[in-house]
Amino acid sequence: MNDTQTKQPILDTLIQSRDLQMLKAMVPYFDSSRQRTISMVIRLAELQKTMLLFRAEPELQAAELHICENESPMERTQHMLQAMKEFCTPGEAETIENISGFFEMYASYESMTREGLYDTQ
Repeated sequence: MNDTQTKQPILDTLIQSRDLQMLKAMVPYFDSSRQRTISMVIRLAELQKTMLLFRAEPELQAAELHICENESPMERTQHMLQAMKEFCTPGEAETIENISGFFEMYASYESMTREGLYDTQ
């Protein structure tokens, strides 16, 4: 298993539980019809947990869901790209780095334009 598959996104960590992990570990040891049924039960349980997670009032939701709440859209984009990079192959991670660099350059340009340090005409 490569390193990109060992980490979990924040959402998965919030809906996973030991009982679901144990059920997932059991799946390969059943015949194919039972594998399908157990897999569906697991996915339905995860869906139910996801729905409950977002049904709660925002102040009662897991803090991890609101880590970027007070950040600018640019900061959120940068953090999102960094979070995605954890699950990427080296080539994909390089592409994300390039995209991230573009956003940083654009933000610098916007800042200089706003402050009048760079004449756009």
